[in-house]
Amino acid sequence: MLLMFFLSVLLLAVAVFALGNAQAVTVRFLYWQLQSSVAVVTLAATVAGVLIAGLAWLVSRLRRWRRGGAGTGSPLHSGHRHMGDGVRAADEAHLVLREKQKSWGIWA
Repeated sequence: MLLMFFLSVLLLAVAVFALGNAQAVTVRFLYWQLQSSVAVVTLAATVAGVLIAGLAWLVSRLRRWRRGGAGTGSPLHSGHRHMGDGVRAADEAHLVLREKQKSWGIWA
């Protein structure tokens, strides 16, 4: 929710900046040349940045999902996929402690 608020404020700031700068500019990239207002160029650059960031986020989520990683939204992949290993390690530590206590004469 907080992220959406900050994104909305950022988008509003970009829109205010773009609408306040209506001068014509020429954008050159390699062999392409485009003449447009600063508002259109700014909004197009913002949309392109959002799309690229969204695509990068989607690729990282898909890679994590294919590996079965945590944070995919599934309860099976919520970071507890190795809980059995932790339980086994805790059981082994408990047995070692119990043996030490027996050797010290604490437990009969």
